[in-house]
Amino acid sequence: MQPIERKLLNAVQRDFPLEKRPFAVIAKRHHITEKRCIEMLRRLTAQGILREIRPVISWNRVGFTGILIGLAVAPDRVDEVAAAINGIPGVTHNYLREGRLNLWCTLTCENDADGQRSLTFMRSLDGVADVKEFASEKTYKIGLVLDV
Repeated sequence: MQPIERKLLNAVQRDFPLEKRPFAVIAKRHHITEKRCIEMLRRLTAQGILREIRPVISWNRVGFTGILIGLAVAPDRVDEVAAAINGIPGVTHNYLREGRLNLWCTLTCENDADGQRSLTFMRSLDGVADVKEFASEKTYKIGLVLDV
């Protein structure tokens, strides 16, 4: 990876400008053209190095609720169940883990009814033996930024 690519990855993590043309601002800071900046970030995305650039919203401050969900899923059904869960609006993460509860996801929902509908759907999926829910009580953000 080129040094400028590392600098761009650090820039989009730490100090993304809220401007009409944010990539022009980033490019200027790093003495490259806006076009080159965008091309490099697209290439890093195509290579799977940069997943996405997006805002992180404190959903609890606008009235949404977060739920951590652990599921016991038959090993031969994990991929299908994970794909179905990934299609639920509000699912932000989905991880395979060892143990009885082997598939874990997080769900952000606007109200209890939405959360219960999603949990009911998860329980109905073929291969799901159990679903445990853990409502968020307090959020601890670590502000993860990796120096590239």
